[in-house]
Amino acid sequence: KQVMQKRLAAHEGLSKSKVCEMLVAQAEEALSSLVEICKALAGSLGMEEVGVGPVKEVSAAIRKAEKKYAGDVYKVTDYCRALLVVKDFSTLLAVLELARDSFGPLIRRVKLTSLKADHQAIPGGYRDCKINLELKDHICEIQIHLWPMWVVCGVDGFRHYRHCLEYSTDSFEDSYDALEGLDRKTMAEMIVMAEEAVADMPLDMIEWYHEKFILDYFAEIGLFLRHGLFVWADVTLRHLIKLRCESPDIGPEHHETLLLQKHLEQALRLEGQNKEADDIKAKLVKNDKRLEKEKENATKSLWDSFFSDPMEALDMIMDPNRKEREEEERRKKQVKASKRAWRRIRERQFKFLDEGVSESP
Repeated sequence: KQVMQKRLAAHEGLSKSKVCEMLVAQAEEALSSLVEICKALAGSLGMEEVGVGPVKEVSAAIRKAEKKYAGDVYKVTDYCRALLVVKDFSTLLAVLELARDSFGPLIRRVKLTSLKADHQAIPGGYRDCKINLELKDHICEIQIHLWPMWVVCGVDGFRHYRHCLEYSTDSFEDSYDALEGLDRKTMAEMIVMAEEAVADMPLDMIEWYHEKFILDYFAEIGLFLRHGLFVWADVTLRHLIKLRCESPDIGPEHHETLLLQKHLEQALRLEGQNKEADDIKAKLVKNDKRLEKEKENATKSLWDSFFSDPMEALDMIMDPNRKEREEEERRKKQVKASKRAWRRIRERQFKFLDEGVSESP
């Protein structure tokens, strides 16, 4: 659903920048109401983080309109914006229910597309839930983030998203390819900056849960590999692999751990340590074969079905839409199961949602 700022009679005949100035003034008027709404939500549900404003500047609004909306500044809905960080999906559902019951008539759109499993993340891996609401005749935006993703992206995540759009970097299969074309002097200066960025957390002091520093050191490895500092890359990679293996959420067979192993193989070959590199390569190939076999088993062909289960294959020929119907039934069952699970969680953790709601701001 498309939501837009209102085109007022006072905007007639004005330039784009003047219209933006008036929209920014409206946003500043609406900001105090948005603050009150966010305070109410945060007070009821105990948010991990809350932030409101600042109001988007005129120049930033025009740039966004030109990049995303063919120059239409009325389609920019985050002049007045806030962010909330919730602990998990259950808390997100509670926020949406509380928002509906507390100020439902003000809500113009709830956008969940980038959080849905069947939708791709927007460039840079950025994902959130957006609530657009109308306050004092102005469309405002509340961005809701899940804590596990917020730990990774934080405030810088949106900056990364903008850079991915601006420099078309989201198509890199290997993030280190972004360093292609940099001269040695620039690379050396970046290494100095990278060392300064991690100076407060030496490599041997990092624990598996220090996600920010793990990502910083991972970025530094790319600089080491491109600048010929293969031993430095080797040492850093071994430590990051150890941390990823220790993580209860990741472990040795996770794709991130395997990616680090691939980079370690590369570093070892560049150091001339081919025997150890061959050993790592053999493990990676074995893992690739295992994954390929799992994929083959999961996508068994109709021809194979004739031999393993002739009646199943015959049913598929006689009723080609059966699979789609079964998939739809499976989806409906999942939805029902999810609703039952939500009711149990709601009863246990968010019982106050049944105890009445506050008035709209």
